[in-house]
Amino acid sequence: MSLPLGGYRVIELAQIYAGPYCGLQLAHFGAEVIKIEPPGTGELLRRRPPAPHGANSGFMMLNPGKKSVTLNLKDERGREILMRLLADADALIENYAPGALERLGLGYEDLARRFPRLVYGSAKGYGQDSRFARLGALDFTIQASSGIVSMTGYGDRPGVRVTAALVDTSTGMHLAAGILAALLERERTGRGRKVDVAMFDVCIPAINGAIAAVLEGKKIPRLGNRHPIACPCNSYPARGGEIWIYCLTEAHWRQLTILMQRTDLQANPRYLSEAVRCKNIDEVDALVAAWTSTLKRDEVVALLLENNIPCAPVREIEEVAHDPELEARGLVRTTDFAGYSRAKVLGSAIKMSGTRGDEVPPEIPELGEHTAEVLERVGISPVEVENLRRAGVI
Repeated sequence: MSLPLGGYRVIELAQIYAGPYCGLQLAHFGAEVIKIEPPGTGELLRRRPPAPHGANSGFMMLNPGKKSVTLNLKDERGREILMRLLADADALIENYAPGALERLGLGYEDLARRFPRLVYGSAKGYGQDSRFARLGALDFTIQASSGIVSMTGYGDRPGVRVTAALVDTSTGMHLAAGILAALLERERTGRGRKVDVAMFDVCIPAINGAIAAVLEGKKIPRLGNRHPIACPCNSYPARGGEIWIYCLTEAHWRQLTILMQRTDLQANPRYLSEAVRCKNIDEVDALVAAWTSTLKRDEVVALLLENNIPCAPVREIEEVAHDPELEARGLVRTTDFAGYSRAKVLGSAIKMSGTRGDEVPPEIPELGEHTAEVLERVGISPVEVENLRRAGVI
């Protein structure tokens, strides 16, 4: 069964998260993704502790379906082999520190002259002209510098980071989208271009409402789980867990009072509108919590769903991790790796008609597993491969 990027070849010079996640998406679309790793150690995440099965679980999640080729890019022979691989490549992905590839003669300007059809995808922490450009950039540090941390948590204590790689994954998807757009353009023009995505920049659309509010002269308080203008909106205790309720409209509030058997609240001047309820939010939350705490969590969810009130169970991560729906929808897949028969890897969240979702094998590449295969394809003989291996070039 064909996939949209079948026949396309991508060279991945990337590590940790945003770049490899972009490569993973392109692999799910059918591209041949060749991951270039340093000999001996592999990319930073591969063997970062804990790595009980010879690879970090994060590495295993992010790199199925790719080919691993080891190249020492600090060696001139390693760089020349990379040039041979780029000769028939469609795209390159990189998220090295600013200036690192340029110092090796592998920056966009260097490669564009030699490979004008190449689409060069680059992910960095900040824009190259940003005063923060040379800061170390990780998901958590970008959450801090973008203002996200300042908006989370509660008003009587410092803000908190989101313990999820939301910035990294968003950066990877933005980069994948840009690469796909550049590949479409190349079909018309015959020329590639550079696609540049900064982690900081992708945060701005996510916080656009807060930025607009500040520019209008408003303050953004830390509200915990509450909403600045919707009430009730919070997580509430239930038997066996918690439930999140979000009354977006007055109709939701009225229906909730019916379920609570408290229709008298509808005429109470302290709760007549969302604006008034927000002023008396502690009272509102106490009233809702008194009702939810008498019911089992999943009973409340079912009841609210029947009545079209936005809600969700507040699930522990252990519950989500063992949810059979993850594998049923192909979001997480199981494969073998180095004798470990239950290694978990990410599937694709993008579903396409005419595909099953399992066209791309879930196998995780061993370090350098495909080096000989890929190098022989560009004319490097088995004898030369062995010589290069002994010399530490591959």
